[in-house]
Amino acid sequence: MDEEILEVLDDSGAVIEVAPRSRIWAENLWHRTAYVVVRSSSGAVLAHQRALTKALGPGSWDLGFGGACDVGETFRQAAQRELAEEAGIGTPLRLLGDYRWDGAGSREVGVLYDTVSDGPFVHPQEEVVTSRFVRLDQLDAFCASHVVLTAALALVPPHLH
Repeated sequence: MDEEILEVLDDSGAVIEVAPRSRIWAENLWHRTAYVVVRSSSGAVLAHQRALTKALGPGSWDLGFGGACDVGETFRQAAQRELAEEAGIGTPLRLLGDYRWDGAGSREVGVLYDTVSDGPFVHPQEEVVTSRFVRLDQLDAFCASHVVLTAALALVPPHLH
């Protein structure tokens, strides 16, 4: 299988070249991503534990589903694709806002969405170990007692209400 090619961005977020995913990870280059928070009909957040084989945050908990945008793919298209791949759902997306994440393991310019679904969810084993809904009034305690991706902690809670 050929290696995935992604768009590399400059500091302003403009596409300057395309490169293999391995180079983007190795050099921690800016790239485009999309991220979707799944909420239940009662407002709980679907948290999931990332597979142990994931390059970024293996075994950590996450508060959304997402990943890199393919070359030429819109943020919304990437969000819908990632949601289908990682959660097995195709529910409508609601725009929450743009983000920039400058982390030690990933530098991203992206768009954050949310969606409502009570499942059922289908998680590929190479992506997700398990998932569960966390009520908003229990989210702080959940995050304090589990290893949660730093980016998820920074991006998601400010958009929940």
